[in-house]
Amino acid sequence: MSDIQTIAYPYAKAAFDFAKENGSLEEWKTALVLVADVIEQPALINQVKALDQGGKAEADNFIHLLFSVCEGFIDEHMQNLIRVMAENQRLIVMRSVAEAFSELKDESDLRLDAIVYSSEPLESDQLEALTKYLEKKLARRITLSNEIDADLLGGIVVKAGELVIDGSLQSSIQRLATSLNV
Repeated sequence: MSDIQTIAYPYAKAAFDFAKENGSLEEWKTALVLVADVIEQPALINQVKALDQGGKAEADNFIHLLFSVCEGFIDEHMQNLIRVMAENQRLIVMRSVAEAFSELKDESDLRLDAIVYSSEPLESDQLEALTKYLEKKLARRITLSNEIDADLLGGIVVKAGELVIDGSLQSSIQRLATSLNV
């Protein structure tokens, strides 16, 4: 885990546990992404980076500004999370908090995003068959997208969470060469 993920995960986990307990996972996911989007705006990101060098008054002013921008979209519980993160000079990792929260939610929902890389677009029936295979293998609902990888000569590479299935032509040739050299 990178340093940013190490910092972000406890905030994401606490937010996830609270949201799950209160039946508001989707609302929290949306709010976290919104706050991350606002914080990353060019007009605000430099202020966020400078918060660790400023005092409490500067942090309070920034939080007030952020709350006014997000008014009506974040509740008092989200505001409390933002205050804690600001006090600990951690607002800079809000995007990672939102991503970790989303991963926790997907895991809880038994859902997983997967990407299949191919040298040319796959047909809808191929994507459907691959989706069914992955759902059975991983016991998750799979959202599969197809991306073109010009470096692939043939075959496919599937990435679903931590799982990588390499069915590329290049990988097959390497396995054959390895077995012939033994």
